[in-house]
Amino acid sequence: MMIPKRSATGDILMNTNKSLTVLTDIPTEEMQKVLTFIDNANLVIAEYFGVRTSFDIVICHGSWEMEIQVISRRREPPLQYDDTKSVAITDYHLKEIIIRYDVAKFGHYLHELIHGIISKNHSQQLREGLAWYFTLKLTERCRYVRPSYPSWIDNLYIYPVKKLAQIIGDDFLKDFMLGKGVLQEDALPPDVQELFLPEEFYYAKKRYNN
Repeated sequence: MMIPKRSATGDILMNTNKSLTVLTDIPTEEMQKVLTFIDNANLVIAEYFGVRTSFDIVICHGSWEMEIQVISRRREPPLQYDDTKSVAITDYHLKEIIIRYDVAKFGHYLHELIHGIISKNHSQQLREGLAWYFTLKLTERCRYVRPSYPSWIDNLYIYPVKKLAQIIGDDFLKDFMLGKGVLQEDALPPDVQELFLPEEFYYAKKRYNN
């Protein structure tokens, strides 16, 4: 069903996604690109996971608008600065995805929309790892659309989830990500077990080790 959306400037937008808010004036051609990225990312996710996110999407422009969004939503100091957060973020509390359209690749849209379907019962570090793992998996044949990310993302999030996937398989990992499966955490390798720690303890431990 086509759902009407209203931008911050009062324009009605047509798209198959949920609520879409545009915080700035966007040329028609660029707006069509944004809507295409959203629709295609939703399609990829729906075909692979069988679900779509219900999170609202907020589109902004420029480093200043994005910085305001990041600062206003930051609840804890980040472990390290993550360049990807200057392009797109997901706010689980408000159920919103914020994307800076002028620099975002398709992979940024895909990554954040994957965040939107992950069970909120998982720890923050596990959600990050799952989102990165499946973003990379679903863009394996089109690596140029992937978000760039610092090397510490690999060590902190991706490698442990890759190891988990090798143990339980991608099919069960998908179900687990959506909250449909249960794991015996104490049977997992130590670095994988850390993904299940309370996030405050996990990040405090990583800061101490660094």
